[in-house]
Amino acid sequence: MEESAMANPFVWFDLRTKDAAKSRSFYEQLFGWDVAEVPVGGANVTMVGGEKPWASVVPHGGEHAGWFPYVQVDDLDAATKKAKKLGATVLQAPAEGPAGTYTPIREPGGAVFALFQPRA
Repeated sequence: MEESAMANPFVWFDLRTKDAAKSRSFYEQLFGWDVAEVPVGGANVTMVGGEKPWASVVPHGGEHAGWFPYVQVDDLDAATKKAKKLGATVLQAPAEGPAGTYTPIREPGGAVFALFQPRA
C-alpha cells in the first residue's frame, strides 16, 4: 500500500449493496470506474480499481447498505481497546480478511467502520 500523509489512512472500502449488479453498473457508468470479478480465496469478488484495487462490491441484504471504510492501524488490539475506552462499540470479534485482520466498530457519534491491521 502507498504511503499517506494521514497517520491512520483509509485503506479499503466495501460497497455493501442490496443489488451488486445494479451498483456495479451505476458506478461504471457514472465515474468510468474499472470494476471486475477477481478470484479471491476460492470465490469471485467484484473489485474496483483495476490493477490496484481499492474497494470491493459486497452483496448485503441488511438495512445498512452503503460504503464501509477500513482504517489502517499498526496494532489492532491496542486500537480496539483505545476505541472502546473512548466510547466506541465493538460490533464483531476480529476477523481475518484476504489482506489482514479487521474489527468493525461504531464510534460514539454512530458512524461504523473497521479498524484494519495488514499482514506483516
